[in-house]
Amino acid sequence: MNTQKTIVSALYCDNYNPATVIDKVKKAITASGGLPKKIKPGTKVLINPNLLTAKSPENAVTTHPSVIKGLIHYLKSVNITDITIGDSPAGSHDWKKLWDITGMSDLARTENVQLLAFENTKTVTIDNDLVIPVLKEIDDFDAVISVPKLKTHLLTKITGAVKNTYGMIPGKAKTHFHGTHPSPRKMSKFIAKLYDTLKPDFVLMDAVESMEGEGPNTGKPVQTGIILAGKDGVAVDAAACSVYGYKPEDILIIKEAAKAGFGIIDSDRIEKTGDAWHTIKALKAKKAFLSDVFYKIPEKLFFIVSYITSCRPKIDSKKCVKCGKCMEECSQSAIYKKNNKYKVKNKKCILCMCCIETCPFKAIKLKRSWIWDLFI
Repeated sequence: MNTQKTIVSALYCDNYNPATVIDKVKKAITASGGLPKKIKPGTKVLINPNLLTAKSPENAVTTHPSVIKGLIHYLKSVNITDITIGDSPAGSHDWKKLWDITGMSDLARTENVQLLAFENTKTVTIDNDLVIPVLKEIDDFDAVISVPKLKTHLLTKITGAVKNTYGMIPGKAKTHFHGTHPSPRKMSKFIAKLYDTLKPDFVLMDAVESMEGEGPNTGKPVQTGIILAGKDGVAVDAAACSVYGYKPEDILIIKEAAKAGFGIIDSDRIEKTGDAWHTIKALKAKKAFLSDVFYKIPEKLFFIVSYITSCRPKIDSKKCVKCGKCMEECSQSAIYKKNNKYKVKNKKCILCMCCIETCPFKAIKLKRSWIWDLFI
């Protein structure tokens, strides 16, 4: 019987004031047992936040720059100065716009760190025969620190450290894999396997403000007041999912990663440190309603059930600015333009949610009929 334990720290932090966050990040890292021994003076570090799309920090779509700033200050305090920030957003983006709007440009300039656009690729093989393009420059770094944003997710229920590794796949390749894994279960299992190959060395989670409702792009910010840290990203996710009233076993992406031995979800094997555990227990952030429903549908029936119940993305013509990103990123060519309006071909749509994640203007949401209430 495996009795190995891991430490996850949770510190209470109710605002993004830089001085406050710098202090809380330091305490969170210390309470988690500190950084791994491999992250030492002279180490070249890649910080991987969640930069899903070009949204300002107050939308709770992306990792807040104050949390990354806190991490940079901690690294510099232990004589680690070769620091780079990078991620691969959903779809194609103007990198300068992404850096500017998410606050990364100002952060990189004031802290004298580098920004890396995830564009170049190399290939890795997972699950024996599945070839995946990932960030080529990852080999240039000695360590990766993941800084995910705690959010709900229509496909995986929540997105945290395990899901954040998907950002290591640059550009449109992510859309391709949504097409080859066209259901919540298949996508969760795929990302869980990918996590083993791209596992970060340390995780610092931004849950000062999280997202509730239909995340990861169209939900609403919610005050949760927590910073979590640990060497085991699966364990950090297992602790964080309680914010939404989930048990780790409820989240397939976490359950599969633990089952494969990539991390720990058993409560008696997670040593909890810090002062925010009562806060986590008391929180009742709203889940992504439809994500729970999706997992109640048998795998083989997912497409037909979602189709006959008209559960498909709907484009709000009043919010749509006709940028065409949704059509460009759809792996199934299910989005088309007619009479200067973008629409969805329901029969072609596989419900991968890429259009919803890609849209910078929250102009796309899932339609929900009364029939879905029968699955609750």
